[in-house]
Amino acid sequence: MDRILKIEAGSSIRSQIVAFYRNRIRSGELAAGAVLPPARLLAAQLGTAEANVHHAFAALVREGLIARRPRAGTVVIAGERPYRVAFYFSSYYTLVGERFTRPLIAGVEAELARHGIECQVIYETGSGEGRTLLEQLAKERSIQGVILRSLAAGEAAQFKRLPVPFVAISGLDGPHGVTFFTECFADQAALALKLSGGRRAGVIYTGKLHRSGGGLKGRLQAAAARHGVELPDELCFDGGCAAASGIDDFDLFAGHALGALLDTVRPPDSVLLLSDNLVPGVTMELYRRKLNVPDQLRIAVHRTVENPIGFPFPCMLVENRIDELAGLLVGRLLDLHAGRPPRAGELSVACREWLPVQR
Repeated sequence: MDRILKIEAGSSIRSQIVAFYRNRIRSGELAAGAVLPPARLLAAQLGTAEANVHHAFAALVREGLIARRPRAGTVVIAGERPYRVAFYFSSYYTLVGERFTRPLIAGVEAELARHGIECQVIYETGSGEGRTLLEQLAKERSIQGVILRSLAAGEAAQFKRLPVPFVAISGLDGPHGVTFFTECFADQAALALKLSGGRRAGVIYTGKLHRSGGGLKGRLQAAAARHGVELPDELCFDGGCAAASGIDDFDLFAGHALGALLDTVRPPDSVLLLSDNLVPGVTMELYRRKLNVPDQLRIAVHRTVENPIGFPFPCMLVENRIDELAGLLVGRLLDLHAGRPPRAGELSVACREWLPVQR
């Protein structure tokens, strides 16, 4: 027979309800999936207002011990394995429709399925509906974790307020960020520029390179220096430069960026493209200027092996794997959900020469 809470004098009814169920859940007496009594029935048993039970249950929800589920009632979730994870895309990635998105979703879905977890993809449309849905699902514990396509420094605090753990593709340090752009990546990118024959390089990046001496730009500049390649600040064109010019299209961004680099007083002899989404726009600008690759300009391109590049010129490739990225994201999320220290590890990187097929 189920144990009954005995209300004692000296402390609030709400705190006694919270302590009673917290102790039973944490001791394992109430296992994941157990259903708590309806608030109306429990209030009648205790001879207290129903509001006191609702407030106590709300505290247990915030602690991640229980969840309110439609038709099921108030259910114990502590110790429960995740069964659904949301994969959230901000409005930027919904609008640009990058080539990376489709294989990334497939990779994350496959990795989650390997653990018996369903993936719910949520796209933000710009109206805020996606974010509202995400927060609602997290509050109801209809999802037990969130994977983010990207996370900027200013957004971290918002997602930390979610009552479920999250991870993201991000340059942020700490348990929540999984990044392409590690020290190893910077070294391989600089090596690719050196092997291409570059001596004075430029970089085009759709995100933010951050200040010199820190972040991705600092890592790239330090690695380039070790390999004897110059990478000056004025030859680093990123998303901030594009935003200042009012550009929000990959092809326009890439063409404008390459033109800006080539029109500097001392233009680069090589350019690193930190996304294969930049290839079409760069290709059009190269044809427009009638530049020969690699004789007049050398190119290195970052890509994932699941996204075969269609660059018509010889270049160097700096490659990662989406399936490896998906494994790191999902593994780290499962660690956070279980209260374990998030697993270490970073993406492997390789650089190699690309020679287009001659037709």
